[in-house]
Amino acid sequence: MKDIEIKKNCVVLFQGDSVTDCHRNRDDDNSLGDSYVKLINEELKRYNIKVFNKAVSGNRVDNLLERFDNDFKAINPDYLFLLIGVNDTWHGFPNSKKNDIFYQEYDLLLSRIKNEMNCEVIILEPFIIGTKDNIVCMKKDLLDKVLIIRKLCRKYNHKLITFENRFSEIMVDQDESLYSIEGIHPRELGYKIMKDIILERIKII
Repeated sequence: MKDIEIKKNCVVLFQGDSVTDCHRNRDDDNSLGDSYVKLINEELKRYNIKVFNKAVSGNRVDNLLERFDNDFKAINPDYLFLLIGVNDTWHGFPNSKKNDIFYQEYDLLLSRIKNEMNCEVIILEPFIIGTKDNIVCMKKDLLDKVLIIRKLCRKYNHKLITFENRFSEIMVDQDESLYSIEGIHPRELGYKIMKDIILERIKII
């Protein structure tokens, strides 16, 4: 698996839903919230890398399209980390967003990024933590959407970072409530796992 090379003195944008947002102050462009983004920033700022968090709680893929001009293009990042999709499963479950619609929206989002922005895209794969019955049911729908994301990753030649396997290994012998509130939103320990996985893939050049 190749390193994701990130240059010093660059701009990095994190986009997504509440997993990334995590109580950031939307009136302050420098607010990073309390998610994995804040933890990663502690590592990146020594390289004069400017980190932005423009995620919005509750968002699905279509919401990112609505925010594209103001919260994607306006930032003009060199690198974009994108984590979206779990709400397309969770909201209204079991009446989740249809997979064909999910494909169309995600494809359009990546197409606009390609055609309207000059940045490298790193896809962060959505995940659900735990083995409770309601979580397992949602995981089945999310897996279909994850497969779509992987297909689009190949189509656009984007880097991909996954979390599911690491969390699954941890859940074999640890209490899932230590890592997530209800399977969707990580706790502090969950965010540290996300941070570790992302930084394992990053190489500063």
